[in-house]
Amino acid sequence: MSWISLEPGLQQSRGGALASPVATSLPTVSAAPTAVWGTAKMIAAYAGAAGRTQRIADDVEADVAFGTKFADVSGIGIGTHNWKTLYDQTGNGNHISQATKANQPSASPLTVNRCPLVHFDSSPLAGLVKSAYMGCATGPVTEKSAFTMFLVLAPNQSFNDNYYVCQPDTATTLSLFTQSTNVGIRGNNSSPFNSTRKMPRVQQQVLRWRGGPTGKQFGINGSTQLLSTAPTAGTETGIAFGHHVSTASFDGEFDFIAAVVYNATLSDADCLLVEAALYAQCGVQTVANNLIIFDGDSRTEGSGHTLNQTWVKRTMATISKASHGIDMGVGGQTLQTMAGAVASRVAALYDGTYAKNIVVVGGAAVNDFTAGRTGAQAWADLQTYVAGMNANQQLIIGTCPFRSTESGTARTDYNALLMANYNRLQPGTAGLVTGPTNTVLVDVAASSVTQYPADYIDIVHNNDAGHQKWAALFRPAIEALLV
Repeated sequence: MSWISLEPGLQQSRGGALASPVATSLPTVSAAPTAVWGTAKMIAAYAGAAGRTQRIADDVEADVAFGTKFADVSGIGIGTHNWKTLYDQTGNGNHISQATKANQPSASPLTVNRCPLVHFDSSPLAGLVKSAYMGCATGPVTEKSAFTMFLVLAPNQSFNDNYYVCQPDTATTLSLFTQSTNVGIRGNNSSPFNSTRKMPRVQQQVLRWRGGPTGKQFGINGSTQLLSTAPTAGTETGIAFGHHVSTASFDGEFDFIAAVVYNATLSDADCLLVEAALYAQCGVQTVANNLIIFDGDSRTEGSGHTLNQTWVKRTMATISKASHGIDMGVGGQTLQTMAGAVASRVAALYDGTYAKNIVVVGGAAVNDFTAGRTGAQAWADLQTYVAGMNANQQLIIGTCPFRSTESGTARTDYNALLMANYNRLQPGTAGLVTGPTNTVLVDVAASSVTQYPADYIDIVHNNDAGHQKWAALFRPAIEALLV
């Protein structure tokens, strides 16, 4: 039996859906790591603290010690502290830090399977942009043609730009598989996730990033892909997490648990040993019966979240059966765009190794109505979307809530068509079928769900209360389909 902390002092049984964390140190492999950071203690001989926090109210700083294996965040509240430094556990002094208070990632007592988190919680909403990052300018020194890096993260989204790590710390572009001067990872659909079957999940996972004689390789929980770009000789000095200085509206949006850097190309066997230790240390769920794809616009992407607690991540954190979740939400996306991209973004993610493939469309179409499309046009787009899904995917579809300033009947017309006909939508089939299907409707637009302005951060997007309500609303429909 394992547990996940939802809010301070509150835990919920997961019924074994997550692996229980095990105190496991990094194994001895062909090279020693040049840098190790994390809220979990990974080098048994390390006797220092996990990191250093700065209290927001008065700037008081304090080291956060390790307990038996995890950083002790018991004295930290939600919104009270930021992380200023994470200490390098190797003894090489490659501590990552952020002196500027406004750019420090958030600390909190929230955990994932007992693992404390560093919240790189920037927001794509213009009023909430926070360029949160931590870096070290003096190390580690990494050979670009012979390196291996492991990241233990819980991303906030799977498709939109989500910047994880760059080398050097001042790198201004993160499309690094096509760059000859830098190495690093941007977590989006094209670089390095150029295979749609390897989208990052919105739960803890181990990412592998390796360069060697045969090329660069990326992997998620052991599933690897080789990139055609050959490594370039030379070194990079310094590293940064969550930082992309040339982008004003998107930075890192993920929970950081650990990172390990080797200045060498580890063998496949060595990589598997390191990954096994990281899985065990942080309770990574490598096997699941269910694959859940969340699709939609910025409200599904998670705009307005607090500490990466989007409704999608809240849902994934509290469902009862082992499941993997992918958040394909994109800010500004229309239902018309979703219909045009359904083959590559949704149907291509179907994976027959899972017993159940579920697609959740959360309240899409608000951007269509803002652009002047009618309810009938949006309904036609939804039918195109459903027809483009894989026939073995199952659909949960949400009605579209009002904008606070909305006028006209487009949303009302669309919702009326959806509520009257949703049970005739069959994934992989064009048009409406005769007789009911197994498509499930969730009425997000019901007046009892979210209320403006209490549950909104602006005229469209949920605040934390709204995200909690959406999670509570979709969870029963998802639970009913899980195996």
